[in-house]
Amino acid sequence: MPPLADDHHLEQMAEAAAAAFSDATGLAARRVATPKRGNYDAAIEFRIGGARFKRPVTVKENIDRVGALSAFTALCASWCSPTRPLLVTTHLSPDMIRACRELGVDALDLAGNASLVEDDSVVIVSGRPRVAQSKARRSGTWTRSTLRVTLALLITPALLARGYRDIAQHAGVSHGTVQNAVRALIDHRDVFERPDGRGLQFADRERLIDEWVTLYPRQLRESLLIGRYRAETNDWWRDVPALPGQCQFGGEPAAAILTEYLKPATVTAYCADAVPREWIMQARLRPEPAGNVEFLRAPVALAPVDGLPPNVVAPLIVYADLVASGDPRNLETARMLRERYLAA
Repeated sequence: MPPLADDHHLEQMAEAAAAAFSDATGLAARRVATPKRGNYDAAIEFRIGGARFKRPVTVKENIDRVGALSAFTALCASWCSPTRPLLVTTHLSPDMIRACRELGVDALDLAGNASLVEDDSVVIVSGRPRVAQSKARRSGTWTRSTLRVTLALLITPALLARGYRDIAQHAGVSHGTVQNAVRALIDHRDVFERPDGRGLQFADRERLIDEWVTLYPRQLRESLLIGRYRAETNDWWRDVPALPGQCQFGGEPAAAILTEYLKPATVTAYCADAVPREWIMQARLRPEPAGNVEFLRAPVALAPVDGLPPNVVAPLIVYADLVASGDPRNLETARMLRERYLAA
């Protein structure tokens, strides 16, 4: 894999987090050589009492919601080594530290907040205020439009060899937006131009999926909500007519269709335009802000996926929905989906 443009920046964040941890706890911590194996950004060595141990580090800036933390646990389950990895991020609120404990995530931030477990030792630091930090170099890359373009490329890799016009059509953005998004992806070495001149190629598709899934809940998904409804029964979605290209299921119902493993508690559906009236009437759905049915505008053009039922969205979107929920039963199903549909 080509080296990432911001490797040094990620190592600096790990070093700063180790120093902040030592300052907050009085325990020794220092950045050491990055493991040669595995998709890690750095490593930190700790000394607690008479014990000394190292943890491989993954840096994820701005993990500020439980959904993003759940995404981290899901990606770790897919590629992390048996050694328990350590998350380093910009800031962890008390609620996020609590979520780290509940999800079994070891994490440090740049302020010295921490949740760390090693054998019988447990270190918890919570409530330290966010430290001043220059704007993350990577943050400007990920706009809603860039996330749409990246999703279109991940769902339909054939677009990498086609023109910007085709990518724009799939992503639902302008030709100029595609140019800017692709240039940003190239600059950060997420994709690169093929030596033979035949379009683009992913540098590390698995890593790009991980980053996209982490960012999707906070930076794009919330803006897609059309409305929430309440259903009288939990299985109404099984009986409504399929509307491929107009409205397709995501989240829990799509996972139930694809794996036959999950019993949905919340129904997610993606629409090309408006909520289908025939579904509302047939299922007697009524608007309710906290309802168990959510309709979202599709982030990319809806289309049946080869080999899959026509009433489900692309597996990557289903996977992202499950991870964003933070529900342990959904995370287990997400792992199944990833192994079955998203493996390289």
